[in-house]
Amino acid sequence: MIKLKENVYQLNIDDFEVGKSQTKLVEFPSFYGLQKVQAPVYVYRAGQKISPCVVVTACIHGDETNGIRIAQSLMLKKLKLSQGTLIILPVVNIYGFMNKLRYLPDRKDLNRCFPGHPKGSFGSRFADFIFQNITRYGDVFIDLHSGGPGRFNVPQIRCDLKTQGIKELIEAISIPLVVNSSLRDGSLRQAISDLNKPCIVFEGGEGLRVDETITKYGVNLVQSIMAKLEMIPAKSKYIKDKVIIKKTKWVRAHEAGILINKAHRGKVVKKEEVVGELRDINGKLITRIKMEHDGVILGISQSAMIMAGDALYNLGFLKESPKDEDEEFFDYFDFET
Repeated sequence: MIKLKENVYQLNIDDFEVGKSQTKLVEFPSFYGLQKVQAPVYVYRAGQKISPCVVVTACIHGDETNGIRIAQSLMLKKLKLSQGTLIILPVVNIYGFMNKLRYLPDRKDLNRCFPGHPKGSFGSRFADFIFQNITRYGDVFIDLHSGGPGRFNVPQIRCDLKTQGIKELIEAISIPLVVNSSLRDGSLRQAISDLNKPCIVFEGGEGLRVDETITKYGVNLVQSIMAKLEMIPAKSKYIKDKVIIKKTKWVRAHEAGILINKAHRGKVVKKEEVVGELRDINGKLITRIKMEHDGVILGISQSAMIMAGDALYNLGFLKESPKDEDEEFFDYFDFET
């Protein structure tokens, strides 16, 4: 067990045996001094040389459980690394996970607290602990996410293509849908980017649920990056041509009602195409929901009970589109990675 030393957590890669995978428990801060909390850390060292080192993080948001399943599947696979190191933190936000909540106990979003500070709030201190430990060794970072509860995201990569080393990785990954996403203040992706290291976010599935199809996408993603770094043999060839999404926008309900979805996840839709209906409690049609632009449906609301203004479909634009300042402002407050 990795224990607290002088009030600072320290993960020492030299504590892990070379040539085999190991999972150890990290002791996290207690709940109000009453309850101990532990979470696993997986390390597989191929040799004495640590680099190239791939770090996989999951469940930074405690209710995004599909990332845990992806991490579990990787930890249980009989991988044979020829070089480098694989580090997996399957349940980063163990506090939120235990309570089926996105946030930390101090009601902070951990993915707005990075890189953190050792003398800051609980969220800032915890972010500092995670950040210092993983960036000490990591060369490439993969952060696993999903939609929140009631929102399903199709498998996609989110990254900033201007970040050093990202374009080379994107060419080799197994997922063809890439959202060129600007960096968010306080996110793990931004903090790692500030170190000039590549970090990509995998989005797939829905909060508080496990979808094994999404799991396969996530596992293949990690393996394709390790193959690119020559850590494992490349068993599959993936489509090199990627669909690059430069802008996304939530299509919102103009009126309240019961949503009858007619769209398919990941489908390319055309302007004026009907993707859903809103009906009243008696079944009378209120309105048909039409696309305002051509694009790809990246995410869908899973809730049938809709209020005016609710986000229904997350549309990725295939072409440049006029910027809607009001929509951009309001979308900033939606739950995203």
